[in-house]
Amino acid sequence: MTNSKRSSSADVDTRSTEYSTVDATKTASFEQLALGQKVSFRPERNDAKWYRKLLALPAYYWVLIAQVVVVLPHAAHLPLWLIGFAAVSIAAQLPYIKAKFKKLSHLKRIYQSVQMLGFLLGLLGLWLTYNTAFGLDMGVAFLVLCLVSKLWELYKRRDAYVVLNLSLFVLAALFLMDQGLLTTLEVIVGAIIVLLAFIALNDDSNASGDGRLRTLGVLGVGALPLLVVLFLFFPRLPPLWSVQLSGQQATTGVSDSMSPGDFANLGQSTELAFRVEFDGERPPQQQLYWRGLVFSDFDGVTWRPAPQKDQWSSRLQAPAWIQNAFATVPDESRAAPVNYKVILEPTQQNWLFGLDYPFSEQPDINTTSEFTLSKDQPVTQQLRYDVLQFAQMRIDPVLTEASRRENLALPNEGNPQARALAKQLFEQSGSDPVRYIAAIEQWINRTDFRYTLSPPRLNTNRIDEFLFETKAGFCEHYSSSFTFMLRAAGIPARVVAGYQGGEPSRNGNVWEVRQMDAHAWTEVWLEGQGWVRVDPTAFVAPERVEQGMNTMTQQQGAAMFGSGASAQINYQQYQMLQTLRRLSDQASYYWQKDVVGYDQDKQADSLLKWFNISSIMQQIIWLATSAVSVMAILVIVIWYRRRKRWHPADLPLAQLSKRVAKHDKLLARKDNEGQLAWLERLASAIDSRQNNGVHSAMSQLTDSSDPIVIQTKLIEIRQNYRQLRYGRLSTFDSSHSEYQERLKQLKKDVRALL
Repeated sequence: MTNSKRSSSADVDTRSTEYSTVDATKTASFEQLALGQKVSFRPERNDAKWYRKLLALPAYYWVLIAQVVVVLPHAAHLPLWLIGFAAVSIAAQLPYIKAKFKKLSHLKRIYQSVQMLGFLLGLLGLWLTYNTAFGLDMGVAFLVLCLVSKLWELYKRRDAYVVLNLSLFVLAALFLMDQGLLTTLEVIVGAIIVLLAFIALNDDSNASGDGRLRTLGVLGVGALPLLVVLFLFFPRLPPLWSVQLSGQQATTGVSDSMSPGDFANLGQSTELAFRVEFDGERPPQQQLYWRGLVFSDFDGVTWRPAPQKDQWSSRLQAPAWIQNAFATVPDESRAAPVNYKVILEPTQQNWLFGLDYPFSEQPDINTTSEFTLSKDQPVTQQLRYDVLQFAQMRIDPVLTEASRRENLALPNEGNPQARALAKQLFEQSGSDPVRYIAAIEQWINRTDFRYTLSPPRLNTNRIDEFLFETKAGFCEHYSSSFTFMLRAAGIPARVVAGYQGGEPSRNGNVWEVRQMDAHAWTEVWLEGQGWVRVDPTAFVAPERVEQGMNTMTQQQGAAMFGSGASAQINYQQYQMLQTLRRLSDQASYYWQKDVVGYDQDKQADSLLKWFNISSIMQQIIWLATSAVSVMAILVIVIWYRRRKRWHPADLPLAQLSKRVAKHDKLLARKDNEGQLAWLERLASAIDSRQNNGVHSAMSQLTDSSDPIVIQTKLIEIRQNYRQLRYGRLSTFDSSHSEYQERLKQLKKDVRALL
């Protein structure tokens, strides 16, 4: 028996020695891992689930994981060489890689050299990439370069704190590039990982990782109410400066040129182009022509805008071409124009979109002489702008000679069949432009033309090949060929590119236009009418204009995408992507509208409506009061959760000890003293003081000064407490009748002493 006890005691000593050694190793594990020294890490439980093993990782690995999560979202807009340098830098910090360098001085010397060389080459690369020392994307790239370079001197905990703090700035820089819902989710995930890395740094000796998620939850619960208060009440200030991107991002949507096949590719995309909020009734579907660009220059293959065109802004005096256009507007239309707001997705281009013919009173938006809208800088972030449309407006009722030449120009050679057909039909129409347009429509209707998203490939004489051979195409094929035949007959014509139609959002209060709604049509100049819109696509597929691209695709199914198995696959992919995009776009719309779009005006309206706040001083008072209230509530909740919880049988004894301590602190129960041991010490102290004739503090706890009465009560208290805590009653539920009866007796005995 003695040997067994000694063995057990020795085992305990051995285990405690082992635990202390392991704890010491784990305490120094960050520095050892950072220096490439092999530190074996084993979770306390080998059968633990993967997420528990992940939480139990040492702090050094959490710092590296945080860098991957922080840098990865920037890959969408940063140069690939910088992302590659970041990947190499993170991989080089792995203990396995660092362990290759046997000597510590050798490791630091090499890493310091790589750090300096990489940083200097990185600065040179940024200059060559952006061609400027300023700019938003240049600043973000420089910030990422600084973070990546700092990793090469990650040896101590203070280095990790610097890296993690810098990581938070790199995460916040994502909002400078985009404020969408996806970016917000990326920032939230990155912030959570960085916070877990901070927690792990302060809890590196915790081999099981227990409590790390709880600490993260406490931080999150404390921060969210303050976040809501700051969002609602913190004054929204206008931007003090504006910085544009350097224009290195890829363009999306309608481009500044048009060749056969361009719009067909867009027609298979369900990506959102822009949203529209109409103040009143929406115009009919067949009138929703969203004007973007006008193409007047044709080289036989590609249509491009005219090289020079005038621009007008609402802050300037209206030129003659604006005045001439407004002179054609009826009084009733001028008094009640169509008002709507466009929420344009980033395009990295200058031109905007609006219904024929768009005007904007915003000073930063220009109206061109071709009656399109444009901005001085590319649209790099979601843009909201107000537009007016005046019905029955006619533009360029008198055509200048320069504009006539520009819109009659054709290549000297090429497409002889189309030229001959144009001459023939024009002569048969009596050289009347209106009758000639009708003749072309009739010829197309008599011929077996087909509207498709997968047109055959065209070669040199593209107009001839389309009109007389393939006879299958998308809107750009029809508008390009129709405009060519008009010019071949001596009628001024041009191509307009933009979007047509759209569809209501899922809740129906917003109109959504997607890339699949990209469209091209023709404008022909007629004497006395000016430029008139003619859509040759409607000759072949009138349902495209009347019902919209989405409805037409649903009706025709895979036939719109060609023939064979590939067409069926493309159609199924289109349907799946369309459903997912509509859901994500709806969520993104409300995020942009209610969160990102919560500007000065919306904040003032909301605060006045909800809290009757009408001045900045009231707003600041509400902000301070709400913040203090939230913090006070958090403190109270934390205190309440961390307060000492007593067992029902311990609470009466705690009250008794508190009463005794007022008279004699030596008789109060100590923190490391059990309740039964304290009651025995209390009884012994009373006997000892009574025998020595000392006035006992216990005599003041009851009406009776007889120590026998006090001792009797203490004995009953000990018996009841022992039954409730360690006896048969300890197995009962606290609501059991017998348990409650004994507990009431315990409380009654304690009250008798109190």
